[in-house]
Amino acid sequence: MVQCHGCFDIVHPGHIRYLRFARSLGDVLIVTVSSDDVVTKGYERPYIPEDLRLDNLAELHCVDYVALSEDEWAGPVLDALQPDIYVKGREYESKNDPRFAKEKKTVESHGGRVVLGSGDVIFSSTEIGRRKSNTLDMEQQKIQRFCRSNAITPARLKNTISRFSDLRILILGDAVIDHYAHCEGARVASESPIVSVKPVSEEWFVGGAGLIARQAAALGAKATFVTCCAEDEGLDRIKSTLDRFGAEVSNLAVPGRGAYTKTRYLVGGQKVFKVDRGNPAPIPIETTTELIGALGELLRSHDGLIVTDFGYGLFGSTLADAIPELAAKAGKPYFADVSTNGQANILKFRGPQLATPTEDELRFAMADMESGISNLASRYYAASGAGGLIVTMGRRGSLAFEPPTQQGQRLRTHYLPALEANEVDAVGAGDVFLTGASLSRLAGEPMAVGMYIGSSLASISTGVLGNEGAPLPDVYDFFEQRAELAGE
Repeated sequence: MVQCHGCFDIVHPGHIRYLRFARSLGDVLIVTVSSDDVVTKGYERPYIPEDLRLDNLAELHCVDYVALSEDEWAGPVLDALQPDIYVKGREYESKNDPRFAKEKKTVESHGGRVVLGSGDVIFSSTEIGRRKSNTLDMEQQKIQRFCRSNAITPARLKNTISRFSDLRILILGDAVIDHYAHCEGARVASESPIVSVKPVSEEWFVGGAGLIARQAAALGAKATFVTCCAEDEGLDRIKSTLDRFGAEVSNLAVPGRGAYTKTRYLVGGQKVFKVDRGNPAPIPIETTTELIGALGELLRSHDGLIVTDFGYGLFGSTLADAIPELAAKAGKPYFADVSTNGQANILKFRGPQLATPTEDELRFAMADMESGISNLASRYYAASGAGGLIVTMGRRGSLAFEPPTQQGQRLRTHYLPALEANEVDAVGAGDVFLTGASLSRLAGEPMAVGMYIGSSLASISTGVLGNEGAPLPDVYDFFEQRAELAGE
């Protein structure tokens, strides 16, 4: 009995010759295949789901049996089958791989032997996938697989969103305004080599936590935006916008702490440069005390709390430490996110129901730019006590990690590629994603459904210039147009 073991993601000529050689060594060839959950070749892998990988190998004349292995290495299945011959690729001759050494020891302990393949034709599934991912339409296949495995259908998505109207959500964060100045004639100034533009029109959008309140209200939830800001023109703009959507604003006035304004200068729809105006500063201790009291009162009449820290000083250690205590006392979950400016650390929020940092934000929090993202996620769970983690990766999509149910258990992952490739403006995408993911959890849905709804909102939002979020009719139209949901 001969055994081969591996991922066999994209079966190529190297695999064929390797398996043919293995079959020539004995009477029966058994090929064991690593399941999707234990393939450790990057968040996008495997390219091909486990059932199709098994089917591909089963069709080969030289393969007698195939079996799925849900273990992280070949040892347990080698122990179970006890092959006479275990065949590995020729590349292991020069590899100092400790797992292969353990596999060899396991085979030999049962009286078997290890044989290395001929290695006459070398291909790489990783390299083939990297070079051919667009032509192979792997992203769409992954999206379809994600929806099938998580029972995501248009009816389920619409039913989930319909339940948002029963929710009252509290949003805490700094007052942020995104200002777009549309200009003409970008050129180099005569007096020095600087860009010269002439503004001709401007637009104002509510950003940050205010955008979350607007998006939640647009989806039917009752939203209350809590902030600490000077009673200035910027706050008036925010109040006016949110009032149109039926969202409330509760502000604890702090003189001199105006709304943080980000001005982007555009020429022909393209951003030329950005100017930030504001005074990032901590709020006074007496305001913090008042804010903690107000949050405790408001949480009684709301179903959950979303906190988003842009690093402008609102979330000092006293407030950050009080948030999980307030949520626990009220018996309400809270959800957390931070910005990418290197000043806000997602670990300051302990025990959130769900955190949605970007990969860079997670790496910043763990002070680790080298480890694999699964390793970072495991360490984040241990350090934070979070109930859920979704890492957003922009155009690469999002990656959810199910919390471990026991110590030492490997995290289960769900990878969802981005649903929209035609990105116009990514401003606010993370905020609307957090909105959809948080409301879905409050509506009783698992992380995977929240991922899809959040990704849908982000896709719609990034398809237009300016961070207006995603209107509800557009969301339903989006579901109807998605290929992975067709026919459901």
